[in-house]
Amino acid sequence: MHNIKWFLFQTYSWVFNIIFCVLEVMPQFVRYCVFKVLLKHLGQGSMIDYTTYIRYPHKVSIGNSSVINRGCKLIPGLMAKNAEIEIGNNVALGPYVCLLAAGHDHTSLKLPDTGAKITIGDYCWIGGNSTILQGVTIGEGGIVGAGSVVTKDVPPYKIVAGIPARIIKDRVLDDNIK
Repeated sequence: MHNIKWFLFQTYSWVFNIIFCVLEVMPQFVRYCVFKVLLKHLGQGSMIDYTTYIRYPHKVSIGNSSVINRGCKLIPGLMAKNAEIEIGNNVALGPYVCLLAAGHDHTSLKLPDTGAKITIGDYCWIGGNSTILQGVTIGEGGIVGAGSVVTKDVPPYKIVAGIPARIIKDRVLDDNIK
């Protein structure tokens, strides 16, 4: 039974790698249509840039007008039911952002799978090369500074940065800018 599961998993991985290789040479409107089918949800006007990798697309939701920049990795968990990724509306993920909704339990030598949902609220900006770990919620309007590792929830309209990410200031909006 274990060999059959391993074979099916390897086959699934191979098929999705082929799909992502083909997507790399497709124009954006074709990519959008394919991602619309593969993802749990893909909102209108959203864009997923080239070299982005999405591990289990049926566990990823992306809202309207959101941009997933070049080289991002969205990795929900397969074994943990709630290990999904939910990205809100008008979200910008900088290049090479990594969302990891799965991991392993370090308290066991067998390293069993763990996972928890990552939620990124509306109007968030995640700076390039940042990593968001399992179970984290980025509140509406939150900003994550480039290169940060987010291990805890970010309250709405706060700016966090660092390893591990800590609140550095409030996000103040200028209503006069259009």
